[in-house]
Amino acid sequence: MRKSLTDKPPPVEPRLNQRRAGSDTTHLVTQVRRYELITPLFGGGVEPGTADFITVIRGSGIRGHMRFWWRACCGGQFKGDLRAMKRAEDRLWGAASIAGNPSPSQVQIQVEINESGNLVHPYVVVAGKPGKDGKPRPRLQAKETVAPAYAAFPLQPSEAEIRTRGNGMETKGVVEKVRFTLTIIFPQSERGEVEAALWAWETLGGIGARTRRGFGALRNLDASLPPANTVHQFVQNGLQQYVTEGAWPVGVPHLVRSPRMKITAVHPNARLVWEHLIKRLKDFRQKRPGPPNDPGRTVWPEPDAVRRLTGQHLDKGVNGETVRHQPVHSAGNKFPRAVFGLPIIFHFKDMNRSNLIDPTADPRDTTLRGKDHDRFSSPLILRPLACANGQAVGVGLILEGTGIENLPGGLILKGAPGDPTVHAVLEPHEATAIAPLGGNSDVLEAFMKTL
Repeated sequence: MRKSLTDKPPPVEPRLNQRRAGSDTTHLVTQVRRYELITPLFGGGVEPGTADFITVIRGSGIRGHMRFWWRACCGGQFKGDLRAMKRAEDRLWGAASIAGNPSPSQVQIQVEINESGNLVHPYVVVAGKPGKDGKPRPRLQAKETVAPAYAAFPLQPSEAEIRTRGNGMETKGVVEKVRFTLTIIFPQSERGEVEAALWAWETLGGIGARTRRGFGALRNLDASLPPANTVHQFVQNGLQQYVTEGAWPVGVPHLVRSPRMKITAVHPNARLVWEHLIKRLKDFRQKRPGPPNDPGRTVWPEPDAVRRLTGQHLDKGVNGETVRHQPVHSAGNKFPRAVFGLPIIFHFKDMNRSNLIDPTADPRDTTLRGKDHDRFSSPLILRPLACANGQAVGVGLILEGTGIENLPGGLILKGAPGDPTVHAVLEPHEATAIAPLGGNSDVLEAFMKTL
């Protein structure tokens, strides 16, 4: 039988592994840090996207985040040598052991859950308008008070699930109001690099999944919070102190001392500034020219690119009107929103489910992805940062070293005839055809200006 959350974990027993010849592994540093989550925890369990109330926060999860932020802060010291960085990472943070070569971590982590929080649901299924049979059709409704729906969309059930399970079905949830204590033990000789990872994790990262969209954001309860009007300098000071200068290996996302970064205006609390950040992202990515009651076609070129590449577009009567959605966007077959992360699934509401290749219907479902990689993590970080006096600001920051243009194998539109190769990078004249960009062919920089 598993222990309850009220039971304290066993004490940490440090296991040390010599990292560098001559390094001192006899002097240990023990730090105890108390945290609370200022935004809900997404996932964190064994099953992706699912919370685990037996072990709300796992030490292995924290270690994984800290490995990432160690690379982001300290990876520049290896002059672009990926193998050298990997060897140093494994010596500090541990690796899979093989016979005769144990590789334990020099950093020991213990987590004690102080408050396990509450499970809340960003989406509920409610009764909608009656169907042809007179019975209410189940429909999905977002609960914006839990989390911005645009950030929580992976938790949406599928249309098939909604139809099958009906009103009141239980949807996946997130966990809010979590507090925990982290005990971390490491050699004095590694203090600078471990504290660099801790600073970046606390300031720009989080716990669980979708931290780059603000979930699982942390507040260190033992640290003094900066006044809201000093946050920009606070972050800059940390970058100067903890980020090494040098060359990172190709494809490794990392911080720089002078990043592309924006700090929002002050908000009364973390929840409101998180909502502000995600709304800006939604408005930018889903820009349409008309008013809410008649928004018109998107200003972005991807839907028309899908129409061209599949040879399908709606050209028939819909609700008594003739609709012709010929592809007309002048930016051509470009997919610029790939820079925000992959995969992207394109689903058109008026596709012909009985004939998926119907040329007079909306295109069948297609997926924008890497040819050799299903996923591409967004280099854009959006998260709230707690400030003094109960206030909060939003941080927007672009990680360097990773770009959609350098994705090995390039991009394909899976599901279109021949799974064709496609491109995301815009030429200057193409950017002028996309209103939110203001002529800027760098999509991420154009978005940052909206913050």
